[in-house]
Amino acid sequence: MSDREIDFKLRLCTTIATGKTLAMLCGNRIVLKPLSKSDVDLMDQMNQDSETMKFLGRVGTPRSRVEEFIQKQQDQFARRGWGWMAIESQQGDKLGFTLLQFCSRLSEIEIGYRICRDYWGQGYATESTQLLLSHALNELHFNPVIAAIDPLNIASERVLQKIGMQYWKEIDWETTPSGFARCYKIP
Repeated sequence: MSDREIDFKLRLCTTIATGKTLAMLCGNRIVLKPLSKSDVDLMDQMNQDSETMKFLGRVGTPRSRVEEFIQKQQDQFARRGWGWMAIESQQGDKLGFTLLQFCSRLSEIEIGYRICRDYWGQGYATESTQLLLSHALNELHFNPVIAAIDPLNIASERVLQKIGMQYWKEIDWETTPSGFARCYKIP
C-alpha cells in the first residue's frame, strides 16, 4: 500500500489523564489513539495469552506492571507526541496496539504492533502499521524506521514486506524464543 493510498486525517483528542491535546490517526477502518487507562484490561488480557505473546517471549506480565507501563507511555506520549497507541475499529472495538519507540539496541526508531487474536488475518496489522509508518515518515520526519521480529514469525514478516520495509540484518535478541531478531528497515 503506497502513501497515496492511505487515507488518514490527523485529528485531535484530549486525554483525560494528562489534559493535553494529542494526535489521533484515522484510517479507513481503524483509529489509532494514545493509550489510556481503559486499555489496561486489553493489554493485560493479551499479555496472558501465550499464543499472542508467542514471538515476544514474555507471557504473564503482572497487571500492576501493565498499569505502570501504560502510565509511563501516556507521560512519554504527552511529552513527545508519539509512542504506543491503541488500535480501535471505526465502530469502537479494541483491536490491539501499535507503537513507535526508540530502540536503544539499534539506535533507531522502531515500529511494531500487537493485534488481539480474534482479529488476526483481517488486515488490521498491515493497516495500523502502514498508517503509523506513514505518519512517522511524513509528519514526524523519522527516517529510517526499523522493525525487529522473531524470524519464526512469518505473519509479521509478511506485514513488514507489505508496508514496504526491506530486510536489513539479523541480531542477537535474547527475549525472543529464537534468541535473535530479523530486522527490517525503510530507508
